[in-house]
Amino acid sequence: METISHEPARVDLLATVAHELRNPLAAIQAAVRVLDSHDPASQHRKEARAVIDRQVLRIARLSDDLLDAGYLASGKPQLRRELIDLRDLVNAATETCLPQLETGHFAMVVLLPPQPVMIEADPLRITQVLTNLLDNAAKFSEPYGMIAIGIEDTPSVVSLRVVDHGIGIPADMLPRIFDPFVQADSARARSRHGVGIGLNVVRRIVELHRGTVQAFSAGPELGSTFTVRLPRHPPTATPRRRPFCSTSSTCCDI
Repeated sequence: METISHEPARVDLLATVAHELRNPLAAIQAAVRVLDSHDPASQHRKEARAVIDRQVLRIARLSDDLLDAGYLASGKPQLRRELIDLRDLVNAATETCLPQLETGHFAMVVLLPPQPVMIEADPLRITQVLTNLLDNAAKFSEPYGMIAIGIEDTPSVVSLRVVDHGIGIPADMLPRIFDPFVQADSARARSRHGVGIGLNVVRRIVELHRGTVQAFSAGPELGSTFTVRLPRHPPTATPRRRPFCSTSSTCCDI
């Protein structure tokens, strides 16, 4: 009789996805029951609608992360590279994350050099890296905390750092923090809607750009620092500026 061998990693992945989908679906079911049992103008119905909106958004974001992870793992990802000033991508990512940062009342610090920082990269994907890191910082920080993003420019390498004063990362988790679904091991991480897909997507995109990404934390409750290093294009390159509304974000140039 043939013995069927299951793949533990795939089983764990499916179990994690099922768990993450079950919670918002249960909340939506409960909210629908409230809608059915209360007067249309009642406060309970308004609260139920808000629950449905939040949980549907949660499912949509999980689906997007899974699609990105599958696309990048397919072995056929296509990058649309162009010369771009990295400062524009930092500003764009900060603008994208601004609603979440404002909801958490975070103090946002953006530190950019005065001169163009040219890289040859896919602007959409690098912006995705930055928004994922900012989203991760906000997700695992207490309200009213500080989040900083900055660029360190050298002739050959550009370093991007996202720093938060959040819950930190245990030392034994640092070597595997970019593995898919690793955060599912933490009950506190699950409570904040983190399943570890976003950081895995970050690593894959950065490596496709011949770069590296590292995480550092002094320990639980001591915050985290994520550093992305990318090859720098020669300084003689002419930047392709992207439109950015400076009134929608806090930016401190140095």
